[in-house]
Amino acid sequence: KQWYQRRVRGASCMAIHPKGDNLIVGSYDKTLVWFDMDLSTKPYKSLQQHKKAVRGVAFHSRLPLFASVSDDCSAIVTHGMVYADLVKSPLVVPVKVLRAHQATAKYGVLSNVFHPTLPWLFTGGADGDIWLYV
Repeated sequence: KQWYQRRVRGASCMAIHPKGDNLIVGSYDKTLVWFDMDLSTKPYKSLQQHKKAVRGVAFHSRLPLFASVSDDCSAIVTHGMVYADLVKSPLVVPVKVLRAHQATAKYGVLSNVFHPTLPWLFTGGADGDIWLYV
């Protein structure tokens, strides 16, 4: 059992990198926290890209991308490069903000998933819509 130092109030979602050594946690306090589990139990990076609660986060299985979705009705795609060399820290750079969903009863985008091989992102919102971004 290993405890990871929390920097968030209320973890709402988590995703583990396909290589298994990095974890991203989304929270109700608008924060994404990146843990590099090979380096430390403390957060490697904290990102506040959203204006409301983060509801979902997903890594792409083959490409150096992850995406987060939020009650602010946005999906943010981020380049997240994890290097094989453990001396190099992961590179995290926001790429694109996507907006298509409408807020419903204070909720926005509730879930997201990447296509397993293509750079396609699917999002599902409280408005009942499912969007595909290519």
